[in-house]
Amino acid sequence: MGIAVWVNPRLFITILLIAAVSVEIIHHWYAGIGQYFPWVLVFFSGVLRMGLKGWKEWWRFIQDHFSWMSVFVLYFTGMVVSTFMGIDLSTSIRYVLGVPAVLLVSVVIIPWAIHNRLTSFAAILRVIALTGVVVAIAGGVAAIVYHKGFPVPVGHHILLAWQWPFANKNTFGMLLTFALPSSFYLALDPHEDQTVRFGWFFASILLLIGVALSYSRSSWIASLIGLIMFVTFYFGKRGFFSILGVGLVLLGALIAKTGIHKWELLWKKGLDGRILLWKAGLKAMQHHWIWGVGPGNSPLALKPFVPHIYVGLTPADSILRSAVELGLVGLLLWLVFIGVGMIGLLTRRPWKKSNWEDNALFSVMLASLAQQMVESILIGGVSFGDFFFTVLLGIAWYRVWVVPKDQNLSHRDYLARSTSWRVPSRRI
Repeated sequence: MGIAVWVNPRLFITILLIAAVSVEIIHHWYAGIGQYFPWVLVFFSGVLRMGLKGWKEWWRFIQDHFSWMSVFVLYFTGMVVSTFMGIDLSTSIRYVLGVPAVLLVSVVIIPWAIHNRLTSFAAILRVIALTGVVVAIAGGVAAIVYHKGFPVPVGHHILLAWQWPFANKNTFGMLLTFALPSSFYLALDPHEDQTVRFGWFFASILLLIGVALSYSRSSWIASLIGLIMFVTFYFGKRGFFSILGVGLVLLGALIAKTGIHKWELLWKKGLDGRILLWKAGLKAMQHHWIWGVGPGNSPLALKPFVPHIYVGLTPADSILRSAVELGLVGLLLWLVFIGVGMIGLLTRRPWKKSNWEDNALFSVMLASLAQQMVESILIGGVSFGDFFFTVLLGIAWYRVWVVPKDQNLSHRDYLARSTSWRVPSRRI
């Protein structure tokens, strides 16, 4: 992957997104620090390949927009403080080493590339959607042909949930939570060719099947929220009731086929483990509530408060994880990031069809936030969940702070050009 970036620098962002997924795939077999090497290799290949000219352009972009980028610098500074105030210095240092690289890519390089039209938000959605399609096909083949998957009791039957090539079905479902809405948005992209949009429609159906057969309930809910939000903005009330009606019909058909008692058993005790982790997270904060226990240290902090079977797990909630690891300072910055990004996108009127990208960005972020209520994502991480969301957050801030100014400047330039040819009138 690093060689491909060196040969063709335009593939840098694409392969970096794919490398973030490979981190979780490698984690299936090896959970050591070596799992991060593909992402690190691609990052350094891309940065070094840009050379001095590219570095100068990035620096100028930072100087022009440092007022809003400084909030992300403040976030990293808080992480450094939490590292030295935490309970395990070595773990936090290993984690925090990659955060500057992730923030550089998410807050500087990708917005800069979009700003200079070297890539686009739609192109990023294509990479995420296609990656999801490949993983969905791989998971289906593994479950059906090779009988690889997570056993899920549904009524009196044990079904194999699609999870390969990941170690966890919820990780599989998380990727499709990003990929399914992305594919669906591309199917409705007014700027795309009709044939291509038709292809994305079939990709959306494939991804929908993958989400359903992952048996990841958080992914079901999050994907549905993302789709409903986008359709509501795109089509209005008519779209909302249409997708809701289709969902109810599909749910009714499934219940009629399997019986409602099987679905009750599937959902029963679904939150027991997570509630236990949430309570443990609140207890872990009691003596580290300002700066937290340090980045990456939540599993160690929760260990005294959970049964042995849950040892090594995070608090299973992004808000709580940020609070446990980074303290109230980190949680406050998390709320600022999300608040500015989401509310700022709403001020750009994403319900207008001309603002398709704002609609898609808001909806996919909302889907991810819904899943983060029961899954742990920390802003600045290298694994695809953390990285994808940090990238989306950086693009959101760019669209809120930079795009309106550029549009205003373009409008003033247009007015100046349109009036510059006029002959000044004589005074009488």
